[in-house]
Amino acid sequence: MSKQPYSDHAIRTFENLDQRVTAVFSDVMKWRGWQMINDPTTPREHIIGLVREIFRSVCWYQSHTTEAGFHMFGRLPKNEVRLIQQICSHKAEEAEHGIWAREDFGKLGGANSSLPPASPATFAVAAVWWRMAEIEEPLGYLGAEYLFEQLTALVTQAALPIIEGRDLPRDGMRFVIEHATEDVKHATFFKHLILDVVTRYPTSDQAMFRCFDYFHHVYPLPVWDEAYERALASQQKAAA
Repeated sequence: MSKQPYSDHAIRTFENLDQRVTAVFSDVMKWRGWQMINDPTTPREHIIGLVREIFRSVCWYQSHTTEAGFHMFGRLPKNEVRLIQQICSHKAEEAEHGIWAREDFGKLGGANSSLPPASPATFAVAAVWWRMAEIEEPLGYLGAEYLFEQLTALVTQAALPIIEGRDLPRDGMRFVIEHATEDVKHATFFKHLILDVVTRYPTSDQAMFRCFDYFHHVYPLPVWDEAYERALASQQKAAA
């Protein structure tokens, strides 16, 4: 019988992180913005307006969180060549996601001139990531990134039936549609990285939990609720 590749401690650590993401997803399902999107009486243009504002938020923070991520795992132990290569490859792919958000933002009626520099909530996201990158144990990156990847997979999968049922413009929903499949793969990738790293570095779990909590304090609901307020203000202005 082959030996289990991951330690019991690593398995418990991953289960803890996964349960935390599930709890965050549950909060998202109760959020007023999700209730609005999921309400069949909500005008289609209001849904598009909220999604557009969320894409605007992604444009504001994405490049900064990506750069901070590169900085953070650039501080990993230099003997961890394979781990650095694996994360670098993933992060390079993720860098493109901000481009998808910008393109979809434009396709849904947004003006690129309205993108810079940042909103308060997205500024906070970037600030937290850079603070983690500069002072935290770099292996903690995996905890924060798992929240990004697994939550995005869950939310975008839940959004697919709404896109189909409300006949939302698929050409402006690439960010959502692509993430519904791609982030499942990414979350699985990070699951095995977390299990491997905690097996080999048992005390890294505490940094992962800390970084998860730092990031969750500013994401997703502070960012998305701010987007909701912008969308609501736009609706009220159009109705005036």
